[in-house]
Amino acid sequence: MPKKDRTFAAKLAHEARTVVREACPVCGKERVAAVFYAAIYNEDGFWRPQRRRVKICDCNRKEIYG
Repeated sequence: MPKKDRTFAAKLAHEARTVVREACPVCGKERVAAVFYAAIYNEDGFWRPQRRRVKICDCNRKEIYG
């Protein structure tokens, strides 16, 4: 019998338990992990999305969100 996959809620709960919380060395606030999507353009003018995981705190919030 095949193994049952976890539900989306179970995956989120697992990620919330395993995320390591760290403090920013500059401002001292907790850094929150987020997914950042950016448009990367090549020399032909076409673009593709780039997905990066970044940690956001008060120091870099303005440069991430604009």
